[in-house]
Amino acid sequence: MSFKSFKYGTNRSSIRGFLAAVFRPFMSSPSDAPGVFTSGHSKNDVGQWQTLVLSNELSSQCQLERVVYCKCTSGKEHEFLLLHFRYPTQQHAVAILVLDRTPCTDSTENNDGSSRRMQSSYTVSPSVSPTPTYDSIFTTTSNNGSAIKSYLSRTYGPFKKLCYLDFLTARPSAIQVSVLLSALSKHSPSYHLYQYQCYWYAHTVCEALKRLFPDCHEITESGGRSCYLGVKIEKADSVEVVCEQYHTQWARIENAAEERRTRRAKEDEVRQLRMEERAQCQAEIDQATRKANEATRNANEATKQKEEAVKKANEEMRQKEEAVRRAEVAERMIEEAKRKAEEAERKAEEVRAEWQAEMDRMRAQLKRQAV
Repeated sequence: MSFKSFKYGTNRSSIRGFLAAVFRPFMSSPSDAPGVFTSGHSKNDVGQWQTLVLSNELSSQCQLERVVYCKCTSGKEHEFLLLHFRYPTQQHAVAILVLDRTPCTDSTENNDGSSRRMQSSYTVSPSVSPTPTYDSIFTTTSNNGSAIKSYLSRTYGPFKKLCYLDFLTARPSAIQVSVLLSALSKHSPSYHLYQYQCYWYAHTVCEALKRLFPDCHEITESGGRSCYLGVKIEKADSVEVVCEQYHTQWARIENAAEERRTRRAKEDEVRQLRMEERAQCQAEIDQATRKANEATRNANEATKQKEEAVKKANEEMRQKEEAVRRAEVAERMIEEAKRKAEEAERKAEEVRAEWQAEMDRMRAQLKRQAV
């Protein structure tokens, strides 16, 4: 697509889609949803995959956006599915998982699918007699397109895409897909060449998804589903039974989830009541503390006032004692002044007496001289 094709008035969703396609390789891919969005690659049977999905909330919330029905173009024309899951919070992130059914091998397959040659030999030449089945899901880093292409090339060789099943609004979650796959494995735990083979598995998964989640759109690219060399291969018709088993298992999971929600709600209610009680007790404690502090402040204020009153009384007493002392000093000074005045008066009398005597003596002498 060239930039010239974008003219004024182009639909905004188309622009957003174009920009998302341009910048998607540069966006970081989440790896915190085990079983769906991971770092590196792994291969698990559907039971293990369901455990992974159920153990993580983000994994269980990933939504199935598209199913691609694939068919090998060589050998026994093996059929498998590609599951496109979208991350719940980062809409640009899409993980492609490979869903497959093969006979179980005697050797333990590594978690990264390294025993591919042993597994591939069974996909090419499965046994006619019933054999334990290996229903598996392969996951790899969501934004590593080369990793998924390499795995598909190594495991299946050349293949073609027969049809696409796109879910529009009511998309199945990863946990719902895991319940459906678990129902299929429980319904047919054995690989049977003429009933429960890869053709049956891919067909039943798609048809069950269409029935359980009808808001979907199917696009057929090529014919040849459930055929070998153009001949229709016999397989069991298990869609209705599997859907019933799905409803039973899903109801059990929903009931368990409802019980957990009820238990959590009760625990939250008890926790809330305890918090309220603690808050009320704390409020009462705070109020009592405030009252005690107020009483302490009042007592301290009363003590302070009493101390001030005592101090003031002591000061008044000291002032009174000082006034008395000063009065006594003044009285002593007055007495001393009186004493000094009396002494001065006495001395003045003596001087007057001496002067008078001297005057009398001088008069008498003058009289004698005059005679």
